[in-house]
Amino acid sequence: MFPLKRMLSVREAAEYVGITLLRLRSLRLVNAGPHAAMRNKSGVMFRIEDLDEYVDTLYRRANISHTEQARHRNEWRGRLAALPEEARGGISDPFMQILTRDELLEKGANRGFRVLFLGGLCLIFLSHTPLIWRL
Repeated sequence: MFPLKRMLSVREAAEYVGITLLRLRSLRLVNAGPHAAMRNKSGVMFRIEDLDEYVDTLYRRANISHTEQARHRNEWRGRLAALPEEARGGISDPFMQILTRDELLEKGANRGFRVLFLGGLCLIFLSHTPLIWRL
């Protein structure tokens, strides 16, 4: 198969995994989620193999067997194929939303605490600066 045919845009990757576009962007923001294969002028592209590996990793972390995973993924793809093209963007797989929420909280909490800590240090530093007292 031609290599670019096995690449998906961010919107297509979110649909393929079964999560919303906002969730995929949030995962990328905290360095979680599927590995992006390349970045070009139009955006980020994902390999289908990387997306499958990411989904498989999430299912393994939830301790779900491969047969149950295959049944659930086929059921999701069937529901997605039954929808018209316009309605596909707003639908997501609730199970994948839960699995990615856990990963987002795990990775994002660490980054959030760092931002809050550095913001607090800046606030303490600025509150003790004579320049601020004159304002």
